[in-house]
Amino acid sequence: MVSDELLVMPLTTATLVFGLQWLPLLGGKVERAGLRLARHHRATHIVLAGDSAGSVGIATMKAGRIQRNASLHSAAQNVAQLFSTGTIALLLELDGAGFWLVAVHEGAVVARTDRLFGSSADAQLVLSELRQSYPQLVLLGDAQAPVQPGLGAIEAASSHPSSLRALRRWTPILPWPVQVFLLALVLVLLVPRLWQNFRPAPQSPAQELDDPVQAWKAARDKTIQGRMVHGVQGTRSLLETLHQLPVRVGGWALKEAECNPQPRKWRCHARYERSTVQASNSEFLAAAPANWLVEFTSIEQARPAWEADSFSIPASAVHLKTLANNERELFSSLQSIRTAFNQMQIGRPAPLPLSVPNDEKGRALPKPTGLLMYLSRSLRLSGPLRSASLMLPHTGSIEWNKALLVVRDVDKPSLKNSSLNLSLEGVLYETETSVAHESRPTIVPADSDEDHRQALD
Repeated sequence: MVSDELLVMPLTTATLVFGLQWLPLLGGKVERAGLRLARHHRATHIVLAGDSAGSVGIATMKAGRIQRNASLHSAAQNVAQLFSTGTIALLLELDGAGFWLVAVHEGAVVARTDRLFGSSADAQLVLSELRQSYPQLVLLGDAQAPVQPGLGAIEAASSHPSSLRALRRWTPILPWPVQVFLLALVLVLLVPRLWQNFRPAPQSPAQELDDPVQAWKAARDKTIQGRMVHGVQGTRSLLETLHQLPVRVGGWALKEAECNPQPRKWRCHARYERSTVQASNSEFLAAAPANWLVEFTSIEQARPAWEADSFSIPASAVHLKTLANNERELFSSLQSIRTAFNQMQIGRPAPLPLSVPNDEKGRALPKPTGLLMYLSRSLRLSGPLRSASLMLPHTGSIEWNKALLVVRDVDKPSLKNSSLNLSLEGVLYETETSVAHESRPTIVPADSDEDHRQALD
């Protein structure tokens, strides 16, 4: 039996909504057409993924059902963003809510899907009907099909295109500029007074030197300064800019692309080569995206460069997991997706370089028992570009140093073998409270390269 009720599922970083009604969009002006359909069906919320959206999702939610200011995202549109080409279906069991079926065709959610069923058999009946309409449909998780994403990967795909926009039902009494002015006035008057009341008293340098705990904490905190974490949002931005990269621009073919981190942004460049005798520089410039800065390094090669937001934040502002927690929880999760990658290397934990504090006579202060210390591990992944989205839920404490996308000829694409291969290099930050840290074994991957195994032993 199918359920027409919406399922609102609050998760760690987003609230997913299942069971929207999806309607196809034809022709241009998709924004206007989508809003017209939503108002016609008396919907309270709409999901419209850009100017080229092939379908619009609408929902009617009762007041008070969701928390105010909750970040609502369509689970179906997240799946559409993970699989933007081809025709796929996903049948996922949701604990306590039944079986959820969604189908996506060329990046657009198919009408009459995004539905919850009481049993798998009921969902299979609808799936059979879909296969009649879409003979090329592939069920995720089947043999020779891409890996079925879990709830964590779907949650991690949440972004602006999948957010539920509330349709306005009222007009504010005051104009928007007046509201902003009044809010700024209140902040100017209140914030300085609150800061004076709650600001902690500064501690003198002499006091810090006399207290080994404070001196060691200051030295420890200095080790993490300047280190950044990209996390889920920054990793998603990196993958989005690579997914949006055109494989062909006019008569030019993509060969590779590389992204490197800069303060608050990704700086990327790609290499294209002429693939036809008719290809020309003029043709490339005419078809290139507007945000590219193009340099022709030779008569056969073009090098476009562009930037994207990295959403990096200081590692000191992140709640880093402990070494023991990572080895138990994080590494177990990585082992569950290991088969989707050619290579997954995680180095041994190492303390961040630290200058041991001294007292006023130059003698080393004893290290306090149980002091929280920062550690780091090298991280390297390699596999199909489509597999990288499986990493999103697990990137909360990772800083990426380099991303390299290589295009190659593949005779038989498979789970680990794709024409678009992505390599990621980075650092995983964690903490340890023991006084003397000892190295311990970590993941031993199933890599065939003996050198890779030695790097992890």
